[in-house]
Amino acid sequence: MTLPSADLERAVEAAWPRAQARWSSYLLLSRPAFDDGPSIARIDLGTRQITLAASALADRGLLDCVEALLAHEIGHHVRYPGTLATSARMRVIERNLIPIQGYSLMNLFTDLMINERLGRELEEELVRIYRSFDGERGWEADPAFVFYLAVYEELWQRERGELQGSAREAFARAYPGHRADAQLLAQDLFRLGPNMYTQFLYFVSIVSRYLKPLAGEQPESADPYRCGGGEPTPDDWADALRPHGPEREAIRRALAEGWFPADQANRLDDLADLERRIHSIPGAGTADASRVPEVMAAYYRLEAERFLLRPPPVALLGEAVVPTTLEDWSMGDPPVAIDWLATLLERGDRLGGVQPLKRERIADYEGSDVPLWQPRTEIYLDVSGSMPDPRVTRNAMTLAAQILCVGTVRAGGWVRALLYSSNHVRYWTFCRSEVEMSRFLMHYIGGGTAFPFEVLRESVEECRDQQPIRVVVSDGDFDRNYDERREHAAAFALAAERSPHMVLLLHCPREERVQLYRRAGAQVVVIEELEDFPRMAAALSRALFEDRGHEAP
Repeated sequence: MTLPSADLERAVEAAWPRAQARWSSYLLLSRPAFDDGPSIARIDLGTRQITLAASALADRGLLDCVEALLAHEIGHHVRYPGTLATSARMRVIERNLIPIQGYSLMNLFTDLMINERLGRELEEELVRIYRSFDGERGWEADPAFVFYLAVYEELWQRERGELQGSAREAFARAYPGHRADAQLLAQDLFRLGPNMYTQFLYFVSIVSRYLKPLAGEQPESADPYRCGGGEPTPDDWADALRPHGPEREAIRRALAEGWFPADQANRLDDLADLERRIHSIPGAGTADASRVPEVMAAYYRLEAERFLLRPPPVALLGEAVVPTTLEDWSMGDPPVAIDWLATLLERGDRLGGVQPLKRERIADYEGSDVPLWQPRTEIYLDVSGSMPDPRVTRNAMTLAAQILCVGTVRAGGWVRALLYSSNHVRYWTFCRSEVEMSRFLMHYIGGGTAFPFEVLRESVEECRDQQPIRVVVSDGDFDRNYDERREHAAAFALAAERSPHMVLLLHCPREERVQLYRRAGAQVVVIEELEDFPRMAAALSRALFEDRGHEAP
């Protein structure tokens, strides 16, 4: 890393407050750092850290343009795109319209939106920044960028070719009608707000006409100012898998007004399809798809929110306790022993933070037990070949299991799960992490179906007097597994007898099988349609346990 010169330090010191004031008086951003990265200035939207390339600024003579650079990066933080969640959603849209690996128009769009606002006062500085890169790369590999520079010329009424520079004449011969497109984009784009997705679609509809390179098989970005950094989190990508209102409205308008040719319009019209959106996740469909399971785990957690439930608690007996007098808490004492309310009242927020008070609890009457409540759920999920892979599409049965996991954890309880087909994989430690369980549920085995009755029997023996609620999520293949061996029926009956509830969520079971399982002591929830699994998983909790709440029997 090149250390900044004293001149650059002074320039940043003077420009930083002015740059922030161009957007707001109440921004919480750390001071810019210096790092010779791929762009002369950039912001990481994950950390919100702005960095400047000290050597590049000095070499290009742009020290007096620091305010424009900083104000531009703040624009990414404040509005365009503002968040990595918005960035992820825009990438999903773009990937379906422009399926070119490694190429994007999104940074050009957000830069244009920011510079239109800043250009009212910082136009000259912004023009100098773009002109400083003239002629460094052949324009034929990315004609869309040269067209993009023409948009600025029309927007700011600059002399034609002032920003296009050495590429002007050759580009005009190759694309004689590009000036009309540039004028149209500069005239109409900013009137389409405030819906940023509408503006983005309109931008892409025009700029994509210039994507095909005149050199090479596919375009290679010539944008020297790729300044929007940061990678969306799995939760950001998961949120982008569901189209929301502004996006749907933007797509409706783009289709109604015929902005795109037929092939792109058809892809845009199908953008509500989940599988199409999943294929827009970075790495999907390639050799490096490691990010996809993490994103899909986050997606199932978000979907579970729509059906969120609180499963029934399981009664345990524990000793009745009462609090004792206050004492100083010291290192080595369990943090759970701290009485924070008493600490704040006695010592205040400053002293209490470093010298908290603890309060031990002892039995009120030695040996006196009272009912305690601990929700515990054990899930058996069928992931055989007849079920879709939850990593590439929406699997309603996996979502039902996710709902049960989330509901258990949020009720203050523990959950563990087993996924099975011809073999099985299990997360067999009772867990209280929604994230860990959602990741585990992304495993997919495929193949045949063999319910692990031997594991079910072992679980009953292991849990003894702390039996969990057991839920099996499967289809008609469970019947065949049940009938294969006599000891399977015995293991099932034992689990139904010992469990607080033994519940089967079965897709389209035969009536005689439903009656058989009920006679064995299980509760059977019949699922007529696969997409009913999540709704019935939520209804199961309400129907069976809501009235009992958390009261002792």
